[in-house]
Amino acid sequence: MNILVVNPPNKPFTNETILAEPLDVLQIATVIKERFENVKVIDMDVNRMKNNINEYLGSNNVIVFVYDYQLPLHTSATIDNIFEIIKNLNRKSKVIMIGKTSTYSYSKFLENGVDIVIKGIAEELINEVIENAFNKSKLNLIPNIVYKDEDKVVITKQVFMPNNYNKLPMINRDFVDISKYMETRTIITSRGCIGGCKFCTTPYYFRKWCGKSATEVVDEIQMIIKEYNAKQIIFLDDNSTVDKKRMMRICKLIKSRKIKCLFGALCSIKCYDAEMLKEMYSVGFRWIHFGLESGSLKVLKFMNKEMDIKRVKEIIKEVKMMEYRVRTSFILDYPGTTANDLKKTRKLIKEIQPHELRLHYLAYRFGTPVYEENGNIVNKTQYIHGNKPNIENKDLEHQIELLLKDLKKMNYDIITDNVDWMKYNNQDKNIKLAAFVPIKYGMCWYE
Repeated sequence: MNILVVNPPNKPFTNETILAEPLDVLQIATVIKERFENVKVIDMDVNRMKNNINEYLGSNNVIVFVYDYQLPLHTSATIDNIFEIIKNLNRKSKVIMIGKTSTYSYSKFLENGVDIVIKGIAEELINEVIENAFNKSKLNLIPNIVYKDEDKVVITKQVFMPNNYNKLPMINRDFVDISKYMETRTIITSRGCIGGCKFCTTPYYFRKWCGKSATEVVDEIQMIIKEYNAKQIIFLDDNSTVDKKRMMRICKLIKSRKIKCLFGALCSIKCYDAEMLKEMYSVGFRWIHFGLESGSLKVLKFMNKEMDIKRVKEIIKEVKMMEYRVRTSFILDYPGTTANDLKKTRKLIKEIQPHELRLHYLAYRFGTPVYEENGNIVNKTQYIHGNKPNIENKDLEHQIELLLKDLKKMNYDIITDNVDWMKYNNQDKNIKLAAFVPIKYGMCWYE
């Protein structure tokens, strides 16, 4: 059996300067490789491939598409590319879909040539699904999948699948040519969340937070440095600092093994601990991201992300004093946001002035409470990198215009479209960026 694990081509292709290795695709392929020999990864995005993979097909193929699983790297328009790839297949193949979008809207995928959809966490099921992909009589014994039997849609028994991220093998990056990706390497050391933000899929899809041990994390860091000559590594966990003891242990091991590298991390204000961040800085952490999302307590309550704004200001000030490069994110058009709410967000941004600002318009992701609660929104974009508000509101638009004026006065570079991020690599570490598009990881990190 010829097994292909596919990272579909983004639509449009991802900006080359921000391309990161598709870790969730590589994780799935690594798990499959534990049972099957003939496994290949096709990253159609990095290779700028059109919607045809026939040159990779054998006589009997299982094709596993990993789309919108752990990393939201693609636009929703990528789905059309997936369907076109399936339509072009010219040899006997079974197509399996993994990811959030196919979990919550499986009918659309089954109608367009997908044979089997794995609902939810996939690693513990994928090998059994592959083994029985050509045998429908056994598929109905596998939980948490959906498939078509003639014209009938079969939904198998739905069972709770624990988030056993700590039991997964170290990702095999040799499935791809790492040199084709941005120079900042990436690692995921945990999965799930302790929060319940209504706009995020993670708490509802992966549920309880689960992290790999400190030893496993540092082993992987050492491997990445040795095998791929990494100088910068970013932790792409939704929240890498949930467990202070684990992070402190990671730092201790980095020190004891005399590892020299720069690190960045995505974190939560709720998990802030000054002692921990100081220790992280001492071993090479230089960049930190906090998802703040609003300066309005009312909007934060709507999001189920209540925070103490005064404490937020204190924390950002402390972290900047530690000499971290700080990035924060804000959602500008969350349902219920008024002009007065955006005034409060503008005020907060003025007071904290992070080095990097990621400004979002809300992505209504399948499976999130905000998607279900706002059925009246006509154009619900799934695309987290959307560049326009979801609804027309002159008051909000005016406040956003004022925000842009504020940012210019504060000497931010304002980025509204894809740029060559390489030009920022050797800039002053205190350069300020405000972007409506993905910001390249690893810029302006210094000792």
